Order: sequence, then C-alpha cells, then structure tokens
Amino acid sequence: MIAFQHGCGGTAAFLIAFSEFIRMGVDLTTLALVGSVLGMLVGAVTFSGSLIAAGKLARKIEQRPVFLPGHLTILLGLLVLMVLLSVFAVVQIGLPIAIGSAIGLIVISVVMGVVFTIRIGGADMPVIISFFNATAGFAAAFCGIALSNYLLIGCGACVAASGSLLTITMCRAMNRSLLGVFSGIRPSIAEPAKLPEETSLEAGGIEASAFDRAVAALKRAKD
Repeated sequence: MIAFQHGCGGTAAFLIAFSEFIRMGVDLTTLALVGSVLGMLVGAVTFSGSLIAAGKLARKIEQRPVFLPGHLTILLGLLVLMVLLSVFAVVQIGLPIAIGSAIGLIVISVVMGVVFTIRIGGADMPVIISFFNATAGFAAAFCGIALSNYLLIGCGACVAASGSLLTITMCRAMNRSLLGVFSGIRPSIAEPAKLPEETSLEAGGIEASAFDRAVAALKRAKD
C-alpha cells in the first residue's frame, strides 16, 4: 500500500509538471522550466518503479530479480535518452518539438522505472520503497519550483530528506550497500567450515569425558 501511494505521488507530480509545462510555455522562468522537466522525469520513474515494487511485495510479479539481456546497457541507453529529451524540452520551449520531447521524456522515464526495479529482488523491496519515498519528495519539490510554491518545495524537501535517511538506515539494518541493492545481486553466503575428521568424536580427537568434567565443575560451583 505504501509503495502504491508513492506511485500515486509520482503520478501527481509528473502530471502537474507536464500541465504547467504546456500551460506556461515560454513564460516559464529558466528555474521553473528546469523544475517542471525534472518533475516529469523523477515523477514518472517513481510512478512505474513504485508499482513494480508494490507488485513484487503483493506477489503479483516475480519476486526474484529479473535480468534482461544487456540489462546495464539498456539502463544506460534509457538514461542517455532521458538526458537528451530533457535538453530538447528546455531548449526548444515554445515549439511543438518541446511538447513531443516532454511526452517522450515521460514515456522513457516510465520504462526506466520498470527496467530499474525489476532486477531488484523482493527481499530488498523495503530499501527500494524507502528510496521511492525520497524520489516522490524530490518530484514534489520540483513541482513546487515549477509552480513557485514555496510550501510545496519545503514539504517535498522534507519528504526527500526523511526518505533518504530511511533508505540509508534500511541498508545498514540489512547489512547491504545501496549500490548492491540497485544492482540486484545478493551477496553470496559462505558455507560453514567443516571440522577435519581428526577432531571429531568418532576419531577420538575430543575426549568423551570433557562434557562430564564440565558438568561436575558446574555442580561443585553450585554447591
């Protein structure tokens, strides 16, 4: 439920940022224009990523990490496309290509959220939910910049800060690094070392009377 609510927050963020981008156009200040573009990007990633996290926790989606062929290359390619579309949306503001770039940015960001989250296992979902809590706060703050709403900026920044601290705390509690969680690779568990045969009871390496002596010592101490 919490992951779903983060997704709703991301949806609201990118829809508000997009509507402000369309409504104001060239009348947006440079800061507000950058804020609206970032609001669309971060909000769309939060939306799709949170839905995948909610699906994994609800067992509606495979909980094991899902790796696509060339997964890292796909992520890097999507990241490059997001940067290029963001630049086009800012530079070509007021032209039809800017609106097309903004729509493309939202679509690519949604795909980015899905591809990024599916390779993270269900055991690490608490960390990812905390992470998307932070990104939802960032998206709200960016919307506040686009709208010149200082209250929204402050509330979004508080959510982003608390989400970031919670993410770090969750990683420490699970003895995991944030990079390790994002990579989707679980740390290997070393097998317990086996005692050599000569130290086993059957081999006579350990005296059978050691336990008896310990029991007798405890009885004397009790007396």
